[in-house]
Amino acid sequence: MDEDGWVTLLPLEGLPDRKPIAASLEGVNVLVVRDGERLFAIGDRCTHQGAPLHRGRATFGGSLSTVACPIHGSQFDLATGAVRRGPAMSPVPAYDVRVEDGMVQIRDRS
Repeated sequence: MDEDGWVTLLPLEGLPDRKPIAASLEGVNVLVVRDGERLFAIGDRCTHQGAPLHRGRATFGGSLSTVACPIHGSQFDLATGAVRRGPAMSPVPAYDVRVEDGMVQIRDRS
């Protein structure tokens, strides 16, 4: 982690387009996904029953991109972590994402 809180996760070339992957940020499970030039990172566990969100279906749109829980279908906004459809009631954490020297980096927004 650098002094501004950025943590290097993986090379950008190792992140397939539109396919969520699981990564770890200091022991916390994080979903990372790329949509062309846009990158997203949110908590990887559904707040309903803890299912791994990286195994769910990601959908990309102009102003709204989501991932659906593979168990009960809750949808989370990839940019903010907000719940877009239940049964989940609580958001997942969302992280800042950037590319530095070809490496994907994230940091906690809090």
